[in-house]
Amino acid sequence: MKLKDRLSLYSAFIFGIIFIIVSTIIYFTFYSTMEKKEMNTLESKSLLAAIYYLEQDELPFSEHENIKNKLLKTISRKNIAVFNLDNLQVNGEMQEDTSISGDFLAQVKHDLQASFHTNAYFYNGILYNDNQGDFVIVAREPKSEFNDQMSSLLQILSIVSVIGFAIIYIFSQYLGYIAYQPINHFIRQIKNRNSFNFNEPITLKHSYTEIQDLSTTYNRFINQVAQTFDVQKNFIDYVSHELRTPIAALMGTLEVTNQKERSNQEYQAALDQLKQYTTDLQDTIDQMMLLSGAKTNFELIPIRIDEVIWEIIENQIVYHQADINVALDVKNDQLLTINGNTQLLNLAIGNLISNAIKYSNNQQVQIQFKLVNENLVLDIIDTGIGIDPTDLPHIRQNFFRGKNTNMYQGKGIGLSIADIIFKIHHIQLDILPNHPKGSVMRLIF
Repeated sequence: MKLKDRLSLYSAFIFGIIFIIVSTIIYFTFYSTMEKKEMNTLESKSLLAAIYYLEQDELPFSEHENIKNKLLKTISRKNIAVFNLDNLQVNGEMQEDTSISGDFLAQVKHDLQASFHTNAYFYNGILYNDNQGDFVIVAREPKSEFNDQMSSLLQILSIVSVIGFAIIYIFSQYLGYIAYQPINHFIRQIKNRNSFNFNEPITLKHSYTEIQDLSTTYNRFINQVAQTFDVQKNFIDYVSHELRTPIAALMGTLEVTNQKERSNQEYQAALDQLKQYTTDLQDTIDQMMLLSGAKTNFELIPIRIDEVIWEIIENQIVYHQADINVALDVKNDQLLTINGNTQLLNLAIGNLISNAIKYSNNQQVQIQFKLVNENLVLDIIDTGIGIDPTDLPHIRQNFFRGKNTNMYQGKGIGLSIADIIFKIHHIQLDILPNHPKGSVMRLIF
């Protein structure tokens, strides 16, 4: 059963329970009120009957006739009985009624008034003091009309309950249709996703907060998956491209070395060259495994970005005798703490700094920390060959190299790897010219 239909049944069921409870309260409240009203009316009729039967010798003829007319209009004399203190009926035309017991007459004498009812009649008795003595006047009223009214009320409440149940169910279905429109639209969009467009965001034009939050969370999750998928998707390209060159160099060196006898010095030089190729191959494999997630799950934890930079600078100075100047213009140290992966950021930012050193022929590189619009910004500034403006749209693509980089070694994948890592960390990479020469790599955190 669909959730929409189940909620409709739940709504109708809850309404039914509530309406039954309310109807029960209404029925018994109305029953009690009408019963009390009937007893009060019957008490007035009992008093009128007492005056008619017991005050005849004391009232003028005209006034007694007036009492008689009122009595005949309100109650039949067949429903009136007058008892003396010995419980003997001395007046009234009521036939012997077994429902009127001695206990009831005793209660009337004690309390001056009492009432009860059976399935057929309401009964009321009063004690009346007359100059001839004390008498108990009992009047009764048929319950047929009262029972018909209660039966009609019960039927009305039952019919309204059934109709209300049906209306609530239909109305719940309609509301469910309206409420589930955004969810159905959400589901339809997901069903239309495949391996080519799975990273397209879900768009909802008219929705409510909960579904909008779901959509935002889903889009954020898919964006993270897409970024990881991009890394995995490019892994084979990276591996095939990166491993081909050192493996070919290894095979070539071995083949050339094996063609003829060599001196010890030549064998040693060949071994050193093979060791360098092997080291490059190992570094490449480590980078590929790191980027593919084989050595990291891209866990992002709070880290100090300045500590990552200082580690990179230390390595560049040790291995390349680089000339690097750092300017830290951030007064709030807390802004230097970000959520990131130290290994990945070391690889990505290290690539930018390494390129700045390489393409400026080891001239001084400026690294500046500063705040721009309350965001932490890191600028890597060099005075090297710069980037041709026509190359900028393609500079982040795999294996792309600029027109002016022929004199420098490289494979054209470092910046593309760095760009993917920055996207994983939600870091914006802007590439700016540095007039009159060089370039600025700007990272906005």
